[in-house]
Amino acid sequence: MNVVDYSRTALRPGWAVLPAPVRSSVESVLGGPVVTSAAAGGGFTPGFAAVVSDGSRQIFAKAAPATDTFIHPAYLREREVLSILPTGLPIPQLLAAENVDSGGTSWQVLCFEAVSGYMPGKPWTHEDLDAIHTSLLRIQEGLAHLPANLTGGPMAEDFSNDPAINSIFASHCDAGTTPAFLPPLDSEQLHDLQQLCSASFDALQGNAVLHNDLRADNIIISQSQAYVCDWNFLSTGPAWADWVALLVYARHGGIDVGAWLKRSPLSANADPDRIDSWLAILAAYMVHSGNQPEVPNSPWLRSHARFTARITVDWLNERRWA
Repeated sequence: MNVVDYSRTALRPGWAVLPAPVRSSVESVLGGPVVTSAAAGGGFTPGFAAVVSDGSRQIFAKAAPATDTFIHPAYLREREVLSILPTGLPIPQLLAAENVDSGGTSWQVLCFEAVSGYMPGKPWTHEDLDAIHTSLLRIQEGLAHLPANLTGGPMAEDFSNDPAINSIFASHCDAGTTPAFLPPLDSEQLHDLQQLCSASFDALQGNAVLHNDLRADNIIISQSQAYVCDWNFLSTGPAWADWVALLVYARHGGIDVGAWLKRSPLSANADPDRIDSWLAILAAYMVHSGNQPEVPNSPWLRSHARFTARITVDWLNERRWA
């Protein structure tokens, strides 16, 4: 199994290839001409994302054209979400957002404070996980009173309503096969996974406002505080869902995540079968994604899916069949 280095998954355009009006927009926020640009290495989209500096000040900038029908809507959504989030949360501050015209093409430009720090998980430590946990508690509290029309749809609809995802383990059970990137699974285990997937819509009901894409590359640790980035998948579900999804990676990194589940107020009282349903449908989603054709401008996307599917099923194996 290939282990994914989440700090080096992105292929991004350089500063020099951005249209002049886009560069001018960023420089107007920065306060001077850009002299250095350090592209963000993490992530799976080819949009521009970099820390830029005029030699005395730094900001983090993103930009994508409307011709990119995946990244541009994601940046628009992130702008929308960040505009409604309460202040004071451990989230990098959005300094400016602008629609910029370049030759008749609209570009979404986002400029953030540059948070100096590091991505967790290299290696995973209890100290970093504690910082992330503390930030998630603060974020949960801060987002609790957002108006329902601003919180995104239920995460259950994103994961559980697609037959191609929800029935994937049944298909493998019927065929007597297991995806090559998963550990060997017998028919009883595949059936159990399918039962968990079938229960996932109910398991993922909840009113907590969630990030819904929490991985190491969406987190910055700075001076013992965890900042959570990339808020374009806002959704609702059980309060423990983001936390459990992140623990998949921490467990693979050698952390005793069972102890964290028991002591966290996010998950201590969660039904273990509901947690397992979330892990199963997450694994199903990643199996489905990992079986899709490779994406030339996101060369690690499918590897990420296969890696995540494998380590999620590994955890389910420990929780249910060991």
